[in-house]
Amino acid sequence: MRRILDGVDFASRIVFFAVAPFLVFVVAALFPITMTLANLGVCVVSVVFINVLRSYAERFPILDKVVAGPMKFERYYRLHPPKPFAYYIFFPLLFPYWLSVDHARREFVLYKTVNLATLAFVVLGAVYQYFAYFRPQLGLFACVHVMLVTLVLEIAIVMTMLMPLATSIIRYRLAGQRRRLVALVAVGALSTSVALIALARRRDPVISWAARERLTLRTKKALPAARYAQRVAAKSAWGAIAKHEGEVDTDGKVTGEPVVRARASLRKFYKDDEAEAFDAWLARTGKTELLVLYVETTSKRRPTIFFAMDRAGHEVRDPKKLPKGALDAMKLAADGPVL
Repeated sequence: MRRILDGVDFASRIVFFAVAPFLVFVVAALFPITMTLANLGVCVVSVVFINVLRSYAERFPILDKVVAGPMKFERYYRLHPPKPFAYYIFFPLLFPYWLSVDHARREFVLYKTVNLATLAFVVLGAVYQYFAYFRPQLGLFACVHVMLVTLVLEIAIVMTMLMPLATSIIRYRLAGQRRRLVALVAVGALSTSVALIALARRRDPVISWAARERLTLRTKKALPAARYAQRVAAKSAWGAIAKHEGEVDTDGKVTGEPVVRARASLRKFYKDDEAEAFDAWLARTGKTELLVLYVETTSKRRPTIFFAMDRAGHEVRDPKKLPKGALDAMKLAADGPVL
């Protein structure tokens, strides 16, 4: 029975290492968590190569500060071997337990440096984003809203990802089970590679949740100026389509120079990453051609932001007057928020 449980435990870790890195990179594409992701990566790499880093840390004091956290992990788990994998998967849900039990609380405190660093990254990032991306149309409240959502997400990622990853690596390294350790690292590396390849094969750039949220709020806050910017962008795209007919795909998606020109026009009102969120789709029904600039919003409760114009410059504002099935076709033509 002990061998069976050990096999199930190892299989669970393999599945986690196959799924977790992929999900982290997908989430990182949607949310501004690059610094937290880097911090998480440093911790995991430090745990894997702790012996090598320890030898260099004796010669380079600054490196000693970088790997201080992983060294604490190792010292603690030498005295208190890691618990079964399921314990760390459900650790965030066990907070009444690790707040009241001394050894569980001390294990949680081991990760305080990473959590504090996450908090610092989010706050500093929010200050920068407020001045760079929110003003002048959007105020402090919108910035705080985005910051709080990002903070909750980042802390959740650290608590649900770091502990299972770190304790799995430490467990097999301390037990001298090199094959299992290599298998975990290899599966994690493969998962990361798959995520990067999937993101690289997209036709559109990945637009963060924060950018889509700002775009929606900015459009609502200054609707006349937003509509004017969209109108100018649609005219620019039409001008390019006449010379680049080949850059309209079979599903109606417009790529290449027409979209480049449209997004360049949109940047006169929207921020750079917000302008990149706009897709272009061309409907051809008989002799009628209709170009639609649109953005898939971050919430199902919000309607799709779109601006439709035919080649003659006539606008269509009512979604009911779009060609039948247009919204579904546009959704299929878009790559979506991530994959």
